[in-house]
Amino acid sequence: MHELSYATSILNTILYSVDNQELKDKNIKKVSKINLEIGELTFINFEQLKFAFEVISEDTICKGAEMEVEYIKPHIVCKNCGYEGELEAKDEFDVTCPKCGSYSLKIKGGKEFNIKNIVVEFDDDENKDKNG
Repeated sequence: MHELSYATSILNTILYSVDNQELKDKNIKKVSKINLEIGELTFINFEQLKFAFEVISEDTICKGAEMEVEYIKPHIVCKNCGYEGELEAKDEFDVTCPKCGSYSLKIKGGKEFNIKNIVVEFDDDENKDKNG
């Protein structure tokens, strides 16, 4: 289950970013939403990823964060017929040119895994205390 390692990477990246001195002074209360970009060729099961993230983020500011995903289709260039375009990934063992069926492809995308952005909530009570 490689979803657990991806979930761990998401959590570590967010916690490291939030612990950054510039953000640390902002009194972040919680992370409420995480927007991801995932390439279809990663073959990540999003439901398993969400479950793994829920479990490992239980005692952090990411607890209960909503997760949304935008899938990125692979873009390929066929070395046989010259086809360029999106690839319909059927499974991880059958990646062929949709035009000629060749396996001789150059893949230009579809393997991405990015945190597009996160939405955070600030602790307003602490900010009120500091401002008067």
